[in-house]
Amino acid sequence: MPPTPLFPPARVVPLGGGAKLIFCSGVTARGSQAAGRSVQEQARECLNKLERALAAEGARLEHLLKITTWLSDMRHYEGFNEARRAAFAGMETPPASTCVGGAQFTSTDVCIEIEAIAVLPGPKA
Repeated sequence: MPPTPLFPPARVVPLGGGAKLIFCSGVTARGSQAAGRSVQEQARECLNKLERALAAEGARLEHLLKITTWLSDMRHYEGFNEARRAAFAGMETPPASTCVGGAQFTSTDVCIEIEAIAVLPGPKA
């Protein structure tokens, strides 16, 4: 059973004209079958969790402005980048991205965490 999150998966800030700014809490593969597996599998699971958090607010991956990723070791970068490229393939404008190595996680079966910021445009006039 997945652990109960301490904080909401997303915080929404209303903007003018019905638009929303969505801050997604950092997600890991903890509590999923991907935990303890390759960084590619964990990255895909993180991106899937972000996709679900966005969907709950009516948004999609295409609405992402920026992702921030922490890796336990920068040797995982290529595996993460492979999963990131696949997730954002075909997007006209993929999100800006920052990646930091050397992170320490609370679980030894996790090697990556991703958080995100998205904007959901308001209805067209």
